Amino acid sequence: MRRICRVFGNPIAQSKSPLIHSLFAKQFDLDLGYDKCADGITDIENAFTDFFKNEAAVGANITLPFKQRAFDFADTLSSHALRSGAVNTLFKKDGQLFGDNTDGRGLVWDFKRNGVTLKGAKVLLVGAGGAAKGCIPALFDAGISLLHISNRTTAKAKVIVDQLAANSDWNLSLFKDTETYDVIINATSLSLHGQIPSISTDILSAANVCYDMVYLDEPTAFLQHARKVGITTTIDGIGMLVGQAAESFKLWFDLSPDLTSVINTIKS
Repeated sequence: MRRICRVFGNPIAQSKSPLIHSLFAKQFDLDLGYDKCADGITDIENAFTDFFKNEAAVGANITLPFKQRAFDFADTLSSHALRSGAVNTLFKKDGQLFGDNTDGRGLVWDFKRNGVTLKGAKVLLVGAGGAAKGCIPALFDAGISLLHISNRTTAKAKVIVDQLAANSDWNLSLFKDTETYDVIINATSLSLHGQIPSISTDILSAANVCYDMVYLDEPTAFLQHARKVGITTTIDGIGMLVGQAAESFKLWFDLSPDLTSVINTIKS
C-alpha cells in the first residue's frame, strides 16, 4: 500500500524534505509519496485536517511559520514537544494526532557529526520562532552550560525565556552584550533573503563555532560573514535538516535510515 506524507510551511518552494524522505524510502524499498503543501498556504488547521483525512496519510513535517500552530493542533504531545512548546512532526497514533519535535535531536546530531563538543558550551541562539524553541531542550540535554536568546523583537524572546525557564533549571536568559559565547546559532530565516542577523563583530568573532539552520547551495550570508571575522568552524543546516527528518521517519515507519549517504547525495 502506498503511503503519503507532506511538509507544511510558508514559504515552501525551497524545501528539500520531499527529496530527503524519498531517499530514505528508497533505502527500504518503501512505497512513499511525499509532497509539499500548496504555496502561500495560511489556513493551516484546515490543511492539516484535510491531509490526515486520507487513509494513506501517515505523517507530516512542519516548518516555518507553523510549528507553534501544529503544537496547538495535535491531540497528544511528546515530552520533546511539551518542553519546547513547538511541533515539527505530526503523525497518527492510536486514533489520535501525535505531535513531536525532532529539530533539537537533529541539531545535536549534526554538531556531533561535525566534531563540536556541546558539553559546557555557552550558546547564543539568534531567533525566537518555532525552530529556535524546538532546539532548546535538546541543547540542554547535550550539556550546554547556558543559553541566551537574541531576537529583533526582544519581547518575543522574553516570552520563550519566561515560558521555558519557569519549568526547568536551565541557565536560560536573554542576550547579554557583556557575555562571550562558544557557539552562535542562527535560527532566523534571514539567510533565505541573503541577510544576516544583527550581532556585533566583537560578539561574533569571540565564538568558536557559528551554525546556520538554513541550508543553501552556497554558504549563507551569515556563514560568509562569520568567516570574514575569523570563525574557522562554520556549519550550515543540511545535517540538521537530514537529522531531524530521520527522526521523523523513525516515528512514522520505525525504520532508521543512513544519513551520511543522503547528505552526500544532496550536496553532490
